[in-house]
Amino acid sequence: MIRVKDIYNYLNREIPFDTQEKWDNSGLIIGNMYTEVKTVAVMLDATVENVEKAIKNNVDLIVTHHPIIFDPLKSVLKDDPIYNLVKQNISLISVHTNWDKSEKGVNAVLTKVFELTDVKDLETEEGKGFVKYGTLSSTEPEGVFCELVKERLKAPIVKYSSAHEAIRRVAVCGGAGADYIDEVADLVDAYVTSDIKYHQFLHASEIGLTLIDAGHFSTEDISMGPLSLMLAQAFPDVKVLRLRSQDPVSYK
Repeated sequence: MIRVKDIYNYLNREIPFDTQEKWDNSGLIIGNMYTEVKTVAVMLDATVENVEKAIKNNVDLIVTHHPIIFDPLKSVLKDDPIYNLVKQNISLISVHTNWDKSEKGVNAVLTKVFELTDVKDLETEEGKGFVKYGTLSSTEPEGVFCELVKERLKAPIVKYSSAHEAIRRVAVCGGAGADYIDEVADLVDAYVTSDIKYHQFLHASEIGLTLIDAGHFSTEDISMGPLSLMLAQAFPDVKVLRLRSQDPVSYK
């Protein structure tokens, strides 16, 4: 019999929870360590829609990237995802910044998506893993590389500051990575991340960095497939579902 604690312990070995940032809330957030698990659902966010799908599929445990609880709660009302998870006895584990930094996690997946070689970790105040950088198999025109980013990440749109005619060295940071613009500028031609503001695009252009915003959702959701596969291989007797979240940002 597989219980929540077995999956928690496996994740803790592969993606240690003590590597998360101090402000983070990764770990078992809802539920009971001793609940039996026959079906797991993996998703970026435990949205209302995804929780409804989980209930319909008789899911016992949800594994998310983004924690469902960050700030102190003042109420949990009917139809709230948290309310429904507790009511349906569905446990929830989140792997957030520990998954970002993991050698199997978000940024490691991005380096594989772009087939980077000679991959290195950028040393930051937070340690290693939040930004990785490497070399493309061939030099690509800037516009072609931006199209490649859009295609590989299944992003509806990419925004970028134009600074290089040709791209060979690339850095990646899933989610919000604007804090590292200056640190990667001397190391790479292009930096793929998200949540970039106007003045940050302007700054990147002035320091000679092609800065590509491929969207928070697109740069992180792509890592949920590999996480699902990890769990399926580790627990062959457990049904693992990959429930794709909906990008909350719409485009025209």
